[in-house]
Order: sequence, then structure tokens, then C-alpha cells
Amino acid sequence: MRPRDIAELARRLQSGVQAAGLERPPAARAPAPDDLVSLYDALISSDPLRSATRKLFVDGHYAEAVEEAYKCVNNTVKQKSGLPNDGHDLMQQAFNEKHPVLKLNALRTDSHRDEQVGYRFIFAGCMSGIRNPRAHGHDLRDDPRAALEMLVWANHLMRVVDRATRVRRRKSASSP
Repeated sequence: MRPRDIAELARRLQSGVQAAGLERPPAARAPAPDDLVSLYDALISSDPLRSATRKLFVDGHYAEAVEEAYKCVNNTVKQKSGLPNDGHDLMQQAFNEKHPVLKLNALRTDSHRDEQVGYRFIFAGCMSGIRNPRAHGHDLRDDPRAALEMLVWANHLMRVVDRATRVRRRKSASSP
């Protein structure tokens, strides 16, 4: 194949890619710090979460802001559930679909139970995969955009906890 034919083939291929809408979008520019703070202010609506994280985020302490966010989620679940444990174990117990302490719905259908199970693992996974590395490591640095994404996720989890209802346990016959 001649170079001219290759160039023509490349031009046609590019034209077809454009016509089909298959072009890769341009790489997203990194937002300026002020843009990130504006996004934070627009997206983080939980008052306890904002109190725990905003100053850290604004000051550029991204890993610390994320750590505090997930400690806030943990403490909110702990307070609402009345359970004594923390982290992964707390979430597994609080959102257990068979014997929940915090119910996300009526648990009457497969979809209801799936939601309960899914969020149980999401909450537990966030404690193990997001909170713990920041709480137990001293040199973790988060990219500002990744930190904002994790803060937005923590905000969502706070909303889930807010809508959860605490299950009242019946006293057993042997209880006083």
C-alpha cells in the first residue's frame, strides 16, 4: 500500500469514527482548587459530614478529609444503631438482612433484601477499603478529585443512614 493510500484510509477511518460519534472525549482538565471547593459546597449536603471535612478539604488535606468523612459515617451508624462495635463489624451487624438493627426498607421482597445486603457490604467495604487505609497509614495522599468522589459517596451513605429505621428488639422470655 502506498503512503498516499494509507493517508486516505486514515482520513476515511477518522471521518467514519466522527460520524459514528465514537471519538474519545477530550481529556478532562484538572479543576482549579476553587472549582473543587465549589463542587464540594454543591455536593456535600450532610451537616455532620460538612462539619467534619470541609476545612480539611479546603486546606488541601484530602486524605484526612476522607478519613474524617468515613469516621463520621461510622459514628452516625454507631449512634443510630446503639451497637458498641466499629468499622466493618459494625456495618455487618447493623445492616444484616436477617436480623437488622437498621432497616433500609420493609425487607418484604427480594429487591428489598437485595438492597439491604448490598448496602451492608458497601458500608462494610467502605470501612475496610476507604477509612482503614487512611486511619492506619501515615503517608497516604489522595488526589483532590478522588477525595471529592469519596466525600460525595460518604454523603450518599449519610443519606442512607438517615432514612434507615432502627429495629426495636423484642425482649425474650428470659429477659427481666
